[in-house]
Amino acid sequence: MKIFVIFTGGTIGSSSNGEFISPNGKNKRLLLEMFKKEYGNNIEFEISEPYYALSENNTGKTIEHLIAAVYDAKKENYNGIIVTHGTDSLQYSAAALSYALGNSCKPVMLVSSNFVLTDESANGLPNFAAAVDFIENKYGNGVFVPYKNSDGKLYIHRASRLLQHSELADDIFSIKNKYYGSYNGDTFIKNPDFDEKEDEIKPFGKITLSEFSEDIKIFNAYVGNGYPQIDDNTKAVLVKTYHSGTICTDNDSFKKFAESIKNNKIPCYICGADNREIYESAKGFADYGITVLPPAAFISQYIKLWISTENNIDFNKIFNNSLGGDLL
Repeated sequence: MKIFVIFTGGTIGSSSNGEFISPNGKNKRLLLEMFKKEYGNNIEFEISEPYYALSENNTGKTIEHLIAAVYDAKKENYNGIIVTHGTDSLQYSAAALSYALGNSCKPVMLVSSNFVLTDESANGLPNFAAAVDFIENKYGNGVFVPYKNSDGKLYIHRASRLLQHSELADDIFSIKNKYYGSYNGDTFIKNPDFDEKEDEIKPFGKITLSEFSEDIKIFNAYVGNGYPQIDDNTKAVLVKTYHSGTICTDNDSFKKFAESIKNNKIPCYICGADNREIYESAKGFADYGITVLPPAAFISQYIKLWISTENNIDFNKIFNNSLGGDLL
């Protein structure tokens, strides 16, 4: 069996000098040596390194390079692809690869570690081993993230459904806990509650991205927050709601903002609302031309919107279409 491994840095590719954690290219060899020592040497690995950095320093350009590397590798005769990646921005690269590749490609697994590999508490090796096992046994197609949480259970997530980490926590979760499956020891168990649509649009393939998404204004609902100022460069606004799908609309700041986007014909999208009865605070969305997106993880919808705005894709025509399993 042949697996192509793409190293990009992150904690799984770093070492600690007792004061700082920093990328260390030698950890490519360390991870594979640890795997072979623990699980045997029957897997043929080929490796590449399109870039090497701590994942908090990733930008649109690193996402672009990663997609290109994976897209080229998938054309070769590999059983699957593993991408080693830092945890801080794992969700963003996972979503981008989901949209680039869709759900029909051979498995692509994004593997990270909560601590450097030499730390006995690190979950990097079991995450990597689960990725290999998943590929070897053909448990699914498309893009996935294997990750062992602090409860000791190793989950397999559909890569387009990841939530942002909670503050000061390492665990990774899927939206509405709709993870793909999990491991009980060495046994993979498909989650009976997992369901997804087949790809309803064609995967994006190789894309281009600017370094920063400066044309998209992001608004996160929190108490006392003012709404973003719209300028001539604004192409779209994406709003992340409170957990009940609400934002503050009972103030002059919202009204000024809503009138500005309506008058300037700037699309505004609400992410976080569910298929349930809406609150009074949301009744004015339609009056201002604000679009409520279907239930999905905020990060995936941000990436979907960003890729669309920079690659001549009409987001209004695709946001209701599932790609890479993103929509619930």
